[in-house]
Amino acid sequence: MLIVMNAFDPTAWNFVRLGDFTFPGCVAVYEYGNHATVDGRPNFLRINAYLSQDGEFVTIWRGLLEPLFTRSRLGFVQVPDDFDFRSSYQEDLFRGYIESHEAAQHILKALRLDTARPSILSTDAGGKLRCDLIAAGS
Repeated sequence: MLIVMNAFDPTAWNFVRLGDFTFPGCVAVYEYGNHATVDGRPNFLRINAYLSQDGEFVTIWRGLLEPLFTRSRLGFVQVPDDFDFRSSYQEDLFRGYIESHEAAQHILKALRLDTARPSILSTDAGGKLRCDLIAAGS
């Protein structure tokens, strides 16, 4: 008896492909589509769930798309000298192979991605770092 499994496609799980952004080696990057602001354009200040896919190897994290770009997007934000955006706003959730739709069903259910709303980093009038939930209707 031959069992056919459907290949894993992140878009079937509410991930939106970031069309003009890839990691080196043409690794595809997706953002979890849990808000209307998630439109396929990268936002280096938004904290959300992200997924990168290189063949069947997948990395899923909650945090910033690419922390290296965050500080430059904020301008002259006041943060301590030893402040690191990656360690402050990044949580690795999964690294491994997702070979099928069926495997994704178990892995993504366990991650509970639908329980969090995205946030946005900004600088307040005094030059200090802010982190706010993105309003449901915006």
